[in-house]
Amino acid sequence: MNHSVWAKGRPITLPEILDAREKRAYLQQEMLQKRPRSLLSFTLNIAGPVKVFPYTKWLYTLGYDLIHQGIFILRGKILEEKEQKENTGYEAIFALDLEPERIKEYLLFQEENHPLGRLFDLDVLRPDGTKVSRRELGFPERTCLICQNPAFLCGRSRTHSAEELIQHTVRLIDSFYCERMSVHVGLMMQKALFYEVNTALKPGLVDRLHNGSHKDMCRTTFIRSAYALTPYFIACAREGLTFSGTSEELPRLFQKLRTLGVQAENHMLTATGGVNTHKGIIFSGGILCAAAGYAKAFHATDFCAPDFPALLGNICRFMLTDLLRDYDHINPLAPKSNGEKLYLLHNITGIRGEACKGFPHLLTEGLPLFENVRKSGFSLNDSGLFVLLHYIAHTEDTNLIIRSSYETALKIRTELSAFLEASSYEQQLHILPDLDRCFTEKNISPGGSADMLALTYFLYFLMKNACCFT
Repeated sequence: MNHSVWAKGRPITLPEILDAREKRAYLQQEMLQKRPRSLLSFTLNIAGPVKVFPYTKWLYTLGYDLIHQGIFILRGKILEEKEQKENTGYEAIFALDLEPERIKEYLLFQEENHPLGRLFDLDVLRPDGTKVSRRELGFPERTCLICQNPAFLCGRSRTHSAEELIQHTVRLIDSFYCERMSVHVGLMMQKALFYEVNTALKPGLVDRLHNGSHKDMCRTTFIRSAYALTPYFIACAREGLTFSGTSEELPRLFQKLRTLGVQAENHMLTATGGVNTHKGIIFSGGILCAAAGYAKAFHATDFCAPDFPALLGNICRFMLTDLLRDYDHINPLAPKSNGEKLYLLHNITGIRGEACKGFPHLLTEGLPLFENVRKSGFSLNDSGLFVLLHYIAHTEDTNLIIRSSYETALKIRTELSAFLEASSYEQQLHILPDLDRCFTEKNISPGGSADMLALTYFLYFLMKNACCFT
């Protein structure tokens, strides 16, 4: 993560700290006068003069969610809740209809077992204002953040400097955040692949109803592949989250993805018995997972922010600035792949061209179309079908060309584009069986468009589903 973004804030003074403590004590006494069964006070253990920065704001939210989760589990009730979000630190106080020993025991378990529990300061007061101690519930005294000695001894003797404590705190938060967020991004891609293969009826493609034009694969093949590739997508997101270079240095990130991609392809082929189910998604999905990670780490962006798609496109353009130079090394007499042949014959760059331009068809056309039809009340399945038809009509689907011909693919795109322009969504759904019959009879498969559909699902899920850190 970019610590210049995530770990910077304004220092506070000693009088500000003392004033904040007085306010907290006054607020606690005021709430205790209403005689709740217990009072819970939540602050963060952050050393040094800077108490509030993006990492601590996120850490506060994590602890806040853990508290609410515990109150729910214990069937307690919040009678009153007050938050203070000042530069001296974020804090919350809860008046509870809950036995103080019960909630304290739950919170101590979190302090002892959660990876970041050591950074939570969770005090529980009885109605008379006395604190429930760790010792009376059978828990040992808290250990030092850095060593295993009792925390009060290290604090009293100043064994560790404030700078040491700050650096260790940031490393703890950084490691936990990156790991959980990378898993979240990878699982959103896995979910997208499941939704793509189950979307039906997709013309000429494998779905939950049929195998389309494919004799060597079925839905189970795709599911096995998706599971096999999930660690790869997690790894790509982690690379993006931990990449420390500037935008101009992003091509180095892509080189790391290429190495991971070779390994991922081998895992896919092992899982599918040699069948190429997701080679295109290994390329494009890996890029988008890494770009999403980098957007989060370097720009501290929210995936649900309106400008997230545009930021993602810019990151991809920087990352892939040298991508099409691969074509400079093609031997015109012996092209190695169908993609190289199409480039030599028709200057078609396919998904490579889409990616190095920042995925314009995906981010400025497909994703907005998907969101609009969802808002109109269509299901995820039908919204996916509309977007799939759009991609078949408007993108260079190299798989479609390879499975037919350049001329046939151009004819399909032209006629389908005109149809989509003049038809309603209901008419588009009605044409699918006939289009599927035509594609299947002619052994045509718009696999590149199916990959774009999977990427659309991925971004939609990523923007709609917050990462669960608790």
